[in-house]
Amino acid sequence: MAMKLLGIVHSSFGNEARTARVKPPGEQNVAAILRSQEVAAELQDATTETNGTQFDIQVGKLQDVNSDGGAVRSSDILLLDLDPTEQADVELLGDIIRYHFPETPVIATAAQATIQDVKALMRLGVVDFLPQPITRADLNAALKLASQHQQEALATEFNGGRVIAFIKGGGGVGATTLAVQSGCALSARYKSDAGRVCLLDFDFQFGTAALYLDLQGRVDYQDLVEAPERLDAALLRGVMSHHDSGLELLAAPNEVMPLETLTPDFVTACLNIAREEYEYVIIDLPEAWTTWSYQVLHESDVIILVTQLTVAGVRQARRQLDTLRNQGIADDRVKLALNRFEAGLGKTVRRKQAEKAFGRTIDHFIVNDYKTASESINQGVAFSRVKRWTKLEKSVRQMIDEVVEPKTAGNAK
Repeated sequence: MAMKLLGIVHSSFGNEARTARVKPPGEQNVAAILRSQEVAAELQDATTETNGTQFDIQVGKLQDVNSDGGAVRSSDILLLDLDPTEQADVELLGDIIRYHFPETPVIATAAQATIQDVKALMRLGVVDFLPQPITRADLNAALKLASQHQQEALATEFNGGRVIAFIKGGGGVGATTLAVQSGCALSARYKSDAGRVCLLDFDFQFGTAALYLDLQGRVDYQDLVEAPERLDAALLRGVMSHHDSGLELLAAPNEVMPLETLTPDFVTACLNIAREEYEYVIIDLPEAWTTWSYQVLHESDVIILVTQLTVAGVRQARRQLDTLRNQGIADDRVKLALNRFEAGLGKTVRRKQAEKAFGRTIDHFIVNDYKTASESINQGVAFSRVKRWTKLEKSVRQMIDEVVEPKTAGNAK
């Protein structure tokens, strides 16, 4: 449990517009979690000339960042103390920056750090490194840089949401689970600003996304489909079910309805509005092919084909790949995800055989962890709520990270 040295009341951002979240320099709240009383005292001394910036200083570990839901959550800037020689600290800091506080500038500090350590921290996404002992000049310079970082992020233009469609390489491969958990992982990036990621369950007859999230559907599809011209942003938001991860869900109907109930006009209208309202639009599609599912795939930015390392899974996935090619969908838009993968010499040989059958490499490997996956479904929560930092959660996050931020020749490692 972190011990608070200096408590300042912070305001909560809630769901305010992004333009309202950046405060002028000197009016910001800084949450600092430091490893020792000595460093905390240094920081407290250095805060006497920070132009009115308010500090909440705690002694603790990086793990305390996520256990503190108050001042840390509502802070404008995070100042985090770590040991850069400890791989666990470095990995946890990366998760904090990428998943838990993606829009909050993070300043790192350490008692000892080489130039290589500092470069590694900068690659993780910290806006500045603060050497110890902490001085007023260094602190003020770091705070100024963090403020500039916020302003630059705000200036980035939003050009419409990214559509990610999940399709099934056979029945029971776990595509819905991966779609749901990818939505939760993306929503974790915007915990202080929910409603920026949505999941459209277009597995119209047998969709289970609502069940996996322990939610109830709120829409009469028949009314919507019969009058797609009525569908607007307010109506779409109104029929969404809200998960505590921040993910919003358009659930499949409770009753079984013909797949032809959906129409290309409806899905096009739905996707156009969803792109305008959300930064990420995830779609769970049925295994069957329909006129409107072709439409969805052509309008998707990325298609994730989920399969397993079984004879049936490989054959069905190859048929799906061939169908996508025949529909004129470029291979680079399709990502192949191997679910429930277990490492080992025998599995490696089978993987290479599967890639030969696919005629391409496998893009993503989702670790097999039946206990965590089944418990998350039973509870209707993200993997991280069942058990944090599992290999399963990490592999899903790696997949969605590479989909959202694909490597290019210029930044590939």
